[in-house]
Amino acid sequence: MSFVLAVVATLLLGAGVARADDPYRVVLSRVDPSDFPTVRLVASVVDASGKAVPGLRPQDLQVREGTIAPQANVTLASMVSPVALALVIDTSGSMAGQPLADAKAAVGSMVGSLGAIDQVAILSFNSAVRVVQPLTSEKSRALAGVGSIVAGGDTAIYDAAESAADLLEAADPKARRAIVLLTDGLDTASHGSRQSAVKRLQSSGFPLYAIGLGNGIDRGTLDALSGAVRGGATYLAPSSSDLAAIYGRLSEQLLTEYSVEYRSAATDLPAGSIVPFEITVGRAGAILARATGTFTVPAGGGQARSPVPTTAPALPADAAAPLPVRPQNSWIVGLLGAMTSLVLVLWLNELTLHMGSHSRRRLRALISGNDPAAEGRAGRRLIGRLAGPLRSIGRVVVRVLGTKYVEQTRDRLERAGDPIGVTEFLGLRFSLTILSSAVITTIVVLLNRGPGSIAVALIIGGAAGFVTPGIAITMITRGRRKAMQRALIPSLDMLALSAEAGLAFDGAIAQVVLRWRNPLSDELRRLLLEFQMGRERKQALRGLARRTGLPDLLKFVNAVIQADTLGVGLAKVLADQALELRTKRRQRAEEQARIAPVKMMFPMVLLIFPALFVVILGPAVPKLTAIFTVGQ
Repeated sequence: MSFVLAVVATLLLGAGVARADDPYRVVLSRVDPSDFPTVRLVASVVDASGKAVPGLRPQDLQVREGTIAPQANVTLASMVSPVALALVIDTSGSMAGQPLADAKAAVGSMVGSLGAIDQVAILSFNSAVRVVQPLTSEKSRALAGVGSIVAGGDTAIYDAAESAADLLEAADPKARRAIVLLTDGLDTASHGSRQSAVKRLQSSGFPLYAIGLGNGIDRGTLDALSGAVRGGATYLAPSSSDLAAIYGRLSEQLLTEYSVEYRSAATDLPAGSIVPFEITVGRAGAILARATGTFTVPAGGGQARSPVPTTAPALPADAAAPLPVRPQNSWIVGLLGAMTSLVLVLWLNELTLHMGSHSRRRLRALISGNDPAAEGRAGRRLIGRLAGPLRSIGRVVVRVLGTKYVEQTRDRLERAGDPIGVTEFLGLRFSLTILSSAVITTIVVLLNRGPGSIAVALIIGGAAGFVTPGIAITMITRGRRKAMQRALIPSLDMLALSAEAGLAFDGAIAQVVLRWRNPLSDELRRLLLEFQMGRERKQALRGLARRTGLPDLLKFVNAVIQADTLGVGLAKVLADQALELRTKRRQRAEEQARIAPVKMMFPMVLLIFPALFVVILGPAVPKLTAIFTVGQ
């Protein structure tokens, strides 16, 4: 079964939801276990009025299978998979005049809300189906196709649905493909039947969203087409003035869908088993909404692997037992060994971070022919196995700690790119504190059982375990800031060039997002999505500066906000910012070059000069010793 994501879902299909009087509801649009044990879900969070809830963090959505809470990778669906839409418009004679004009305006607004990498096709139908614009990511061509539509003729709804399904077959299989069909009458001219259209939609797996305009529609036909594939829906527009609101709801739902991917723990169940799950939305430890659903373990994915028996070779009876080694009666040796192990772990962590950089991973992938994204997914799966217990421990720690500390930790993780959730981080810090104290104390007890040495070991072990996660997050944050600092000037140049070419600020950001893949482009992608979701530009820009923590980016944000407020030309502001940042970068490089000799003096005095003295004066030491001995 192909992984086809629904564009919208107004009804919950095959899943339970929260009570109707709850402030939020979780709507499941798609459940895909085809890559079992990896399960992919598509969910939306709406309020009591059906509006999408903006501003949710990925860690606010959690998944649970029974008593097990696996680590879920939650992202906006628009960030992991593009959209491929087939917008089908009825152009029969009854649509002439104001209905067709309102339909063009509504369709045009939906086309304009799509992302830079999304694709859209425009089809019109009366007595025959016409492909006005094939699949394209150029919104100007799609809008031009919408404007060229004229009304006249009969209605062929079934043929239009089949043609849209045929057209979407050529789209990217990873894209979220769907059909939006608008009609105001009955089918009078199709060559096929309703059954053939329904079968064609079922075989394609593309959901269809039918919009019925006016009172002369065939509701049974629209329900049959929209119900052919799970996730479809039927909308009714009594007048053409209602079309803008319906298409707007579709666009809003499209932008606020979440892709939830997690590794199922039901690997020991046979194929065909029904596995229930629950997805919840919570903040500050309180659950705001929940939804339940099930999936079927696919064939070949549920067989449990039998353990391979291993036997250790037995020692011969006459083999001599190793002599016991008497430990040194000094607890200092144990502390030194523990500190050496800690330094080794930190060094390996630093080495792993450098070896796992983007450029090195791509170079290794080019040499070995592997996919670097698969390497990242394998690492996430390894981390996901420990996330459940850490999350359980973290929830207990969150209840004890104050809200201010939890918010500070969340902001710190956000500046690091959210490598781990708040509860997982606090659980990891608590677990490492206990584990490090236990290990170092055990070593000290084996060497010296004095109460003073045990107390010192507890303090050192607890401090080392508590500080280590913070050091790792600090290193990740520092590397992320350096990457964003390097990418800032080229991004500003591209923004200025795009603005001078006539693009709006949103379009200029989209060009940067399309051409680069780095932490700064990820933040700009999130900024662009916040713009599209209706968040105020000033607040979204200030949120960008707060998440990154870069002084240069904060200055750029202030300049853009000031230019937007005063009406200054954006292209000149961006060009000036890029020039100023380039000058500051050159000045910083010159400053580093000037202080380099001062920094080199300390390793030379402490490391290089003593070695030189040993090499130069070492051979003379025996002769001097012999001379003074003879003199005595």
